[in-house]
Amino acid sequence: MIEISFNEPIDAAYVFEHLQKRLKKQLQPFFLRKHKTHSILINFPQNTNECIKQILIPVLIHFIISQKEHKWIRSILHTSFYYEEDEIQQILPIAQSLLRGRRKSVPNQKRIRKSKHLLSKALINYLQNSVRFNFESFVTFRLREYYKQLLYVSEIAIDEYKLENEYQNFIESLRQQVLKKESVIPYVHIVYNGKFVVYDEFMMPISYETLKGYGESIRDFEYMDRELIAPLTALAPQKIYLYTTTVDLAIIVTLQNIFQERVSIHTLQEFTHGQLN
Repeated sequence: MIEISFNEPIDAAYVFEHLQKRLKKQLQPFFLRKHKTHSILINFPQNTNECIKQILIPVLIHFIISQKEHKWIRSILHTSFYYEEDEIQQILPIAQSLLRGRRKSVPNQKRIRKSKHLLSKALINYLQNSVRFNFESFVTFRLREYYKQLLYVSEIAIDEYKLENEYQNFIESLRQQVLKKESVIPYVHIVYNGKFVVYDEFMMPISYETLKGYGESIRDFEYMDRELIAPLTALAPQKIYLYTTTVDLAIIVTLQNIFQERVSIHTLQEFTHGQLN
């Protein structure tokens, strides 16, 4: 018989409900009962260790990840890094996406281990020698490695948050610059088919040297793309016709963020047809 106790009755209720749902699908005999309001009694007469691994541990992992993880990250961001709620709401989704492995572009993403693996390892070790399971004690003494990862992920999420803020400020500065600037050229055609080629309103290609010359007039932004974004910011065209099959390229997204409704996306075939006409 295993007894699992929680400080909060709502936690006991959550785990009990999910154990019930999972156990209903099992053919093996089991005993499950709530004890008072904060404890759960569970027994597997047959294949005890296997049932713990296949039923009890997955439920506890789901409980921690879905009900506790975000609260612990919030606490870290507030108590360790002194962020307030408005910024925590922006950093938390970044931390969660890092933990789920969804930020492949982040250099340290590969160093982040999956929460399920860390929790599973800790729970297996703890339940092997324990028939009385106090959740809060388990968190305090057995989840140190997992908590260290939450702290590490929080630090990366903060860095990503700062970078994203810098990017948004950078985009807004360029957007305002374009809005205030008189257009040097009414509109341009840009073809992307592995590389960018820019054409003027007469469908004549604008040379790299000419574009570079325009780009050099934009000096305020050290890390700006000098081959496309800087020249277009200097030209400030009223309309940009972009012909491409790839719309999720970072530089294209940046272009759309700066020029917004001035950018219209077209197929490569449309550009060829326009040249023939």
